[in-house]
Amino acid sequence: MSKGGEGLSERGLRSRGGFTLLELMVVIALIGVLTTIAVPLMKAYLERARATTCLGNRYAAERAEAAFNLDRARESAGLDELVRAGFLAKEPQCPSGGVYAWVQKSPQPILACSIHYAAVAQPSENVLFSSSFDNMGGLKANSGDWALVDGALRSLGKKGEARLAFGDKAWTDYEIRTTATLTAGNGYGIYYRSDGKKDVTGYIFQYDPGFGNAFIVRKVIDGKEQYPIARAPMPAGFPVYGQSHQVSVAVKGDQHVITVDGTKVLEFKDSTFPSGMGGFRTWDNSEVYFDNLRVVQ
Repeated sequence: MSKGGEGLSERGLRSRGGFTLLELMVVIALIGVLTTIAVPLMKAYLERARATTCLGNRYAAERAEAAFNLDRARESAGLDELVRAGFLAKEPQCPSGGVYAWVQKSPQPILACSIHYAAVAQPSENVLFSSSFDNMGGLKANSGDWALVDGALRSLGKKGEARLAFGDKAWTDYEIRTTATLTAGNGYGIYYRSDGKKDVTGYIFQYDPGFGNAFIVRKVIDGKEQYPIARAPMPAGFPVYGQSHQVSVAVKGDQHVITVDGTKVLEFKDSTFPSGMGGFRTWDNSEVYFDNLRVVQ
């Protein structure tokens, strides 16, 4: 009896011992999968937090400049003078290392950041439309989920496509500038020279990891996308997700030029659509934040 008891005791101890090799391998594999999912999400969250902090810095500086101008009847010499005069507690610093520069100081102060807001209008440019996304003024949501979050326009593609329009159908030659951050999904698009309808007709530039990590331009007719008329691969190592990118879509006559972070990625000629509005699009569970929209001529 004692031997039988010992045998049962030993088996019981073995059954209550450590994990088997197979179980350890499964646990390690699960940890690897969770890490693969969590790290990009954490990076995207941190980048979004830095972008929000930068936006708050710029907003405070712009309000300080407006107050200084009202109090002193002149523009300040710079951020350092706003601090010395007591209108700012300290000179702001972009948490991502961006450089601040004034676009203009009056009548409405606008402070740019080389990382989060580099869409700077030159004195000779005519601003056709702009939005800091503190309200939905001038923005027409045609479909999908759109929301204003911390001074940015957020879109979720969980209900199919999300489409939004802005501007005037009479626009001909212009440039759309915005900051966009894709945090999940297959991409986003920027409409231009479009009719602004729900079933839109016009051009669309697409930041498209779902198309093999590519920058592409398509024609869209009654909401149906045509085969790309221009396509270029994203550079090796390009940070597709969780990183803010400055996007410019410029069209003049039949000449189209697309730049991302100041680098020309597409240039081609097409005259199918001579005029039209701008807009945004997301699809396939994409989550994207648009910031600092500006249309100049």
